[in-house]
Amino acid sequence: MSHVNTIYNQLLHLVPRHEFESLVKKYGGDRYVKYFTCWQQFMSLFYAQVRTKDSLRDIQTSLTAQSSRWYHIGLKDIKRSTLTDANNKRKYQIYENFFYKLLDRCKDITPKHKFRFDNPLYTMDATVIDVCLSMFPWAKFRKRKGALKLHYLYDHSGAIPSFLVVADARQHEIKAAKEQEFPLVSDSMR
Repeated sequence: MSHVNTIYNQLLHLVPRHEFESLVKKYGGDRYVKYFTCWQQFMSLFYAQVRTKDSLRDIQTSLTAQSSRWYHIGLKDIKRSTLTDANNKRKYQIYENFFYKLLDRCKDITPKHKFRFDNPLYTMDATVIDVCLSMFPWAKFRKRKGALKLHYLYDHSGAIPSFLVVADARQHEIKAAKEQEFPLVSDSMR
């Protein structure tokens, strides 16, 4: 069988695995794990994100359909219940801290612009995402409309969001800013 370097494999090469493994070790993520490690969970969820899979069944079905092509990255067939258990029992801090490490790497390579302030500039904004009320009754926004709101802190130096909070669609940005501890650099402009 010939080896084909997939785009997914190329994307995985951009992820610093040693930093991920150090976080797994720090939080004991693979403790008492025999088969489905944190790295395999990350690869499965990363695949689901890249391919816009909507459910655990969809993830499992598509991974099983392509199982002969996963040998080169070490991903094995998984059951839906295994993925569910891993999502429920693993510490979220592993993935949260890993996100912030990736964010720091992205800030280093984002395009820089000539217009600069003496102090860092941040903007807080919000986006309303409409959802189907019959599918998500917890997201009731109006009588017949469901929605949730993303409050994010936009860092203008890197042109990327530096913090994000998912909240009820009725919550105003000022209230979210007062309730959340947004990580701002001292002497920054808001």
